[in-house]
Amino acid sequence: MKQLRWFVLLIVISQLFTAFVGRSLNPFAAYIGESFALSNFQIGFLPTALFVGQFIATLPMGFIADKVATHRLLLMLMLIVGSGFLLLATIEGNYFITLFFIMLAGIGYGGMHPVTNKMLVQLYPIEKIALPMGLKQMSITLGSALASILLIAIAEDFGWRHTIAMASLFLMIIGLVVYFILRPYEENFRSHSAMETSLISQLKKIISSGPLFFTTLVALILMGIQVTFNTYLLLYLIEVKQWAIYLAGWALACSELFGALGRVMWGVISDKFLNSNRWIALLIIAIWLPPALYALHIVQHHLLLLAVIATIGFSLSGFNGVWMNLAVESVSKTLSGSASGYSVTFASVGVFIIPPLFGFILDKSSYVQAGAFLVCVSIVCALIIVVRLFCEKKLNSMNQ
Repeated sequence: MKQLRWFVLLIVISQLFTAFVGRSLNPFAAYIGESFALSNFQIGFLPTALFVGQFIATLPMGFIADKVATHRLLLMLMLIVGSGFLLLATIEGNYFITLFFIMLAGIGYGGMHPVTNKMLVQLYPIEKIALPMGLKQMSITLGSALASILLIAIAEDFGWRHTIAMASLFLMIIGLVVYFILRPYEENFRSHSAMETSLISQLKKIISSGPLFFTTLVALILMGIQVTFNTYLLLYLIEVKQWAIYLAGWALACSELFGALGRVMWGVISDKFLNSNRWIALLIIAIWLPPALYALHIVQHHLLLLAVIATIGFSLSGFNGVWMNLAVESVSKTLSGSASGYSVTFASVGVFIIPPLFGFILDKSSYVQAGAFLVCVSIVCALIIVVRLFCEKKLNSMNQ
């Protein structure tokens, strides 16, 4: 058991530092936008480029994770993320090459989800995976929070390019250390391999899962809103609320820290108080977003505004833990990597659409209209969850 916890700790550390670098786009969006003289619409494509890479990588990487030793894939993906951001730090003035290197990093960042999910399935029985999965998902927002706090502070003294370069090299060193620690236990990370010989045969089983389809559809919307919020929060606080950039960075970190807590707590809440019905947890999250976004606009007091931001982070970032649990619970253990890859791949479509559209509305109007757009999208998400709950209730009544 002690060895098992040590393995989980290494997985959590790997995911944390990958997010530390990968999610640095959120606090650095303002710096990059200033360096390249970008509009809000163009800034919206920075996280989109990262998730284009994620879209490309997650499904095939989930398929590979069901076939190959996962600790090797872990190293490869961390090196890809580090290399992509290291190259980003060298670009001068070319917006499209910048997007390409961000997309390259996104391939590694996106591949981490199915690979680390598969690693946890290889270590734990499916009925005991909720806590380690929540901790692993929590490490993503902790990494993002650390990026908001530490990287902005370092960038103020050394510049954003040098800061990203140092963080990227550190990530690659961490990847090598974790790999050499796990290498003697390779057999642990070769278990639960899929019997299907092709991606198509695995996809047929995955696509036939109704719960996985609805899970992915809801995640598509919530992920798009989450990335939009994280990308534009810093700019909103600076431009509208007139906060200093470092104070705005702390607000983003506050959102991420409470998001990290949410990734664990929403699973606990659904188990303890909602009879393990994770759909109810997602419905609560979707219903809370419209009043929270409205409060973000009308509240002026700094501490109250931080409290509002914390609740949005707790909900928006926190949904990921419930999402990943639903994804791996929708299929057999042998297909858990592919199911995670499938869900993350198609959920990433929301990131292609919502942040750039938010930026476009913002360029043409104001934060009020752009915020109203996010409120409408949240309401649509809540309606989809209600439809899913109705279908589930109807199916259960037919089986009785």
